[in-house]
Amino acid sequence: MAEASDWPAPGEERTDPSLVALGPMLDRLEELLAEVEGLDEQVRDRVFELLDGVDAVHRLAVTRLADALGEHGLAPLRRRDPAIGWLFEAYGVGVDDVDAASAALGPVRPYLHEHGGEVEVLGVQHGVVRVRLLGACSGCTSAAETLRSGVEEALRENLPGFVAMDVAPDDGAAAHPPPQVLLQITHRPV
Repeated sequence: MAEASDWPAPGEERTDPSLVALGPMLDRLEELLAEVEGLDEQVRDRVFELLDGVDAVHRLAVTRLADALGEHGLAPLRRRDPAIGWLFEAYGVGVDDVDAASAALGPVRPYLHEHGGEVEVLGVQHGVVRVRLLGACSGCTSAAETLRSGVEEALRENLPGFVAMDVAPDDGAAAHPPPQVLLQITHRPV
Protein backbone atom coordinates (compact mmCIF):
# COMPACT_ATOMS: atom_id res chain seq x y z
CA MET A 1 0.00 0.00 0.00
CA ALA A 2 1.25 3.49 -0.81
CA GLU A 3 2.38 5.78 1.95
CA ALA A 4 0.94 9.28 2.30
CA SER A 5 4.36 10.67 1.35
CA ASP A 6 4.09 8.87 -2.02
CA TRP A 7 1.21 11.14 -3.07
CA PRO A 8 1.83 14.56 -4.57
CA ALA A 9 1.09 17.67 -2.55
CA PRO A 10 -1.92 19.70 -3.75
CA GLY A 11 -1.00 21.44 -6.99
CA GLU A 12 2.11 19.28 -7.45
CA GLU A 13 2.13 17.05 -10.51
CA ARG A 14 3.34 13.49 -10.24
CA THR A 15 4.68 11.46 -13.15
CA ASP A 16 3.20 8.01 -12.90
CA PRO A 17 4.87 5.48 -15.25
CA SER A 18 1.53 3.77 -15.87
CA LEU A 19 0.04 7.10 -17.02
CA VAL A 20 2.98 7.81 -19.29
CA ALA A 21 2.19 4.52 -21.07
CA LEU A 22 -1.51 5.37 -21.25
CA GLY A 23 -1.12 8.01 -24.00
CA PRO A 24 0.43 5.69 -26.60
CA MET A 25 -2.01 2.94 -25.60
CA LEU A 26 -4.98 5.26 -26.23
CA ASP A 27 -3.45 6.34 -29.54
CA ARG A 28 -3.16 2.67 -30.57
CA LEU A 29 -6.79 2.04 -29.63
CA GLU A 30 -7.80 4.96 -31.88
CA GLU A 31 -5.77 3.41 -34.74
CA LEU A 32 -7.48 0.06 -34.21
CA LEU A 33 -10.91 1.67 -34.17
CA ALA A 34 -10.10 3.37 -37.48
CA GLU A 35 -9.16 -0.03 -38.92
CA VAL A 36 -12.42 -1.53 -37.64
CA GLU A 37 -14.31 1.22 -39.49
CA GLY A 38 -12.89 -0.21 -42.73
CA LEU A 39 -14.08 -3.76 -42.10
CA ASP A 40 -17.04 -5.46 -43.72
CA GLU A 41 -20.27 -3.97 -42.30
CA GLN A 42 -21.39 -7.21 -40.61
CA VAL A 43 -18.02 -7.76 -38.96
CA ARG A 44 -17.76 -4.09 -37.97
CA ASP A 45 -21.23 -4.17 -36.37
CA ARG A 46 -20.29 -7.29 -34.37
CA VAL A 47 -17.05 -5.72 -33.17
CA PHE A 48 -18.88 -2.55 -32.06
CA GLU A 49 -21.56 -4.65 -30.36
CA LEU A 50 -18.80 -6.44 -28.43
CA LEU A 51 -17.11 -3.14 -27.50
CA ASP A 52 -20.44 -1.62 -26.42
CA GLY A 53 -21.11 -4.65 -24.23
CA VAL A 54 -17.69 -4.50 -22.56
CA ASP A 55 -18.16 -0.75 -22.05
CA ALA A 56 -21.60 -1.27 -20.49
CA VAL A 57 -20.25 -3.84 -18.02
CA HIS A 58 -17.32 -1.58 -17.06
CA ARG A 59 -19.57 1.47 -16.78
CA LEU A 60 -21.98 -0.37 -14.48
CA ALA A 61 -19.16 -1.62 -12.24
CA VAL A 62 -17.33 1.73 -12.08
CA THR A 63 -20.50 3.72 -11.33
CA ARG A 64 -21.56 1.23 -8.63
CA LEU A 65 -18.11 1.44 -7.09
CA ALA A 66 -18.37 5.24 -7.07
CA ASP A 67 -21.84 5.03 -5.48
CA ALA A 68 -20.48 2.70 -2.78
CA LEU A 69 -17.56 5.04 -2.07
CA GLY A 70 -19.76 8.12 -1.89
CA GLU A 71 -18.47 11.62 -2.49
CA HIS A 72 -16.37 11.59 0.70
CA GLY A 73 -14.47 8.51 -0.46
CA LEU A 74 -14.51 9.32 -4.18
CA ALA A 75 -13.00 12.83 -4.17
CA PRO A 76 -9.80 11.97 -2.24
CA LEU A 77 -9.26 8.83 -4.32
CA ARG A 78 -9.69 10.79 -7.53
CA ARG A 79 -7.14 13.40 -6.35
CA ARG A 80 -4.61 10.84 -5.09
CA ASP A 81 -4.40 8.60 -8.12
CA PRO A 82 -4.39 10.11 -11.63
CA ALA A 83 -5.21 6.75 -13.25
CA ILE A 84 -8.32 6.38 -11.12
CA GLY A 85 -9.21 10.02 -11.76
CA TRP A 86 -8.90 9.38 -15.51
CA LEU A 87 -11.09 6.27 -15.29
CA PHE A 88 -13.79 8.09 -13.32
CA GLU A 89 -13.69 10.96 -15.80
CA ALA A 90 -13.89 8.59 -18.78
CA TYR A 91 -17.02 7.00 -17.33
CA GLY A 92 -18.54 10.27 -16.17
CA VAL A 93 -18.39 9.39 -12.47
CA GLY A 94 -19.16 12.40 -10.33
CA VAL A 95 -20.34 14.40 -13.34
CA ASP A 96 -23.73 16.11 -13.38
CA ASP A 97 -25.46 14.19 -16.20
CA VAL A 98 -27.76 17.06 -17.20
CA ASP A 99 -24.84 19.50 -17.40
CA ALA A 100 -22.79 16.98 -19.41
CA ALA A 101 -25.67 16.37 -21.85
CA SER A 102 -26.27 20.10 -22.20
CA ALA A 103 -22.57 20.68 -22.91
CA ALA A 104 -22.64 17.85 -25.48
CA LEU A 105 -25.29 19.79 -27.40
CA GLY A 106 -22.97 22.77 -27.87
CA PRO A 107 -22.17 21.98 -31.53
CA VAL A 108 -25.85 21.88 -32.57
CA ARG A 109 -27.03 24.93 -30.60
CA PRO A 110 -25.83 27.54 -33.15
CA TYR A 111 -27.95 25.86 -35.85
CA LEU A 112 -31.01 25.88 -33.57
CA HIS A 113 -30.36 29.51 -32.55
CA GLU A 114 -30.13 30.56 -36.22
CA HIS A 115 -33.67 29.28 -36.60
CA GLY A 116 -34.94 30.89 -33.39
CA GLY A 117 -34.96 27.64 -31.43
CA GLU A 118 -33.39 26.03 -28.42
CA VAL A 119 -33.07 22.55 -26.94
CA GLU A 120 -33.55 21.91 -23.24
CA VAL A 121 -32.17 18.85 -21.44
CA LEU A 122 -34.84 17.69 -18.99
CA GLY A 123 -33.00 14.75 -17.51
CA VAL A 124 -30.67 11.83 -18.03
CA GLN A 125 -31.24 8.33 -16.72
CA HIS A 126 -29.15 5.27 -17.58
CA GLY A 127 -27.81 6.96 -20.73
CA VAL A 128 -31.23 8.04 -22.00
CA VAL A 129 -31.39 11.81 -22.47
CA ARG A 130 -34.82 13.47 -22.32
CA VAL A 131 -34.98 16.73 -24.31
CA ARG A 132 -37.52 19.35 -25.40
CA LEU A 133 -37.28 21.78 -28.31
CA LEU A 134 -38.27 25.34 -27.51
CA GLY A 135 -38.82 28.59 -29.39
CA ALA A 136 -39.34 28.56 -33.13
CA CYS A 137 -38.43 24.87 -33.25
CA SER A 138 -41.25 23.96 -30.90
CA GLY A 139 -44.12 22.44 -32.81
CA CYS A 140 -42.28 22.82 -36.11
CA THR A 141 -43.04 20.05 -38.56
CA SER A 142 -39.33 19.66 -39.31
CA ALA A 143 -38.44 19.46 -35.58
CA ALA A 144 -38.48 15.66 -35.59
CA GLU A 145 -35.84 15.55 -38.32
CA THR A 146 -33.78 18.28 -36.64
CA LEU A 147 -33.80 16.28 -33.42
CA ARG A 148 -32.88 13.00 -35.01
CA SER A 149 -30.11 14.27 -37.24
CA GLY A 150 -28.57 17.11 -35.25
CA VAL A 151 -29.35 16.78 -31.58
CA GLU A 152 -29.06 13.01 -31.38
CA GLU A 153 -25.82 13.02 -33.36
CA ALA A 154 -24.32 15.65 -31.04
CA LEU A 155 -25.26 13.55 -28.00
CA ARG A 156 -23.91 10.36 -29.54
CA GLU A 157 -20.58 12.00 -30.42
CA ASN A 158 -20.07 14.11 -27.31
CA LEU A 159 -21.72 12.35 -24.37
CA PRO A 160 -20.01 9.25 -22.96
CA GLY A 161 -22.55 6.56 -22.13
CA PHE A 162 -25.26 7.97 -24.43
CA VAL A 163 -27.82 5.26 -25.18
CA ALA A 164 -30.89 6.97 -26.60
CA MET A 165 -32.85 10.19 -26.77
CA ASP A 166 -36.42 10.72 -25.56
CA VAL A 167 -38.23 13.77 -26.92
CA ALA A 168 -40.75 15.45 -24.61
CA PRO A 169 -43.56 17.35 -26.29
CA ASP A 170 -43.81 21.09 -25.74
CA ASP A 171 -47.43 21.23 -24.65
CA GLY A 172 -47.44 25.03 -24.72
CA ALA A 173 -46.54 25.31 -28.38
CA ALA A 174 -49.03 25.39 -31.19
CA ALA A 175 -48.23 23.24 -34.18
CA HIS A 176 -46.95 25.23 -37.11
CA PRO A 177 -49.25 25.12 -40.11
CA PRO A 178 -47.88 23.70 -43.32
CA PRO A 179 -46.18 26.31 -45.47
CA GLN A 180 -48.47 28.40 -47.65
CA VAL A 181 -48.40 27.45 -51.30
CA LEU A 182 -47.33 30.48 -53.25
CA LEU A 183 -47.64 28.99 -56.68
CA GLN A 184 -49.68 26.04 -57.74
CA ILE A 185 -48.45 24.36 -60.89
CA THR A 186 -51.19 22.64 -62.83
CA HIS A 187 -51.53 21.08 -66.24
CA ARG A 188 -51.75 23.56 -69.06
CA PRO A 189 -55.13 23.69 -70.76
CA VAL A 190 -55.09 22.07 -74.13
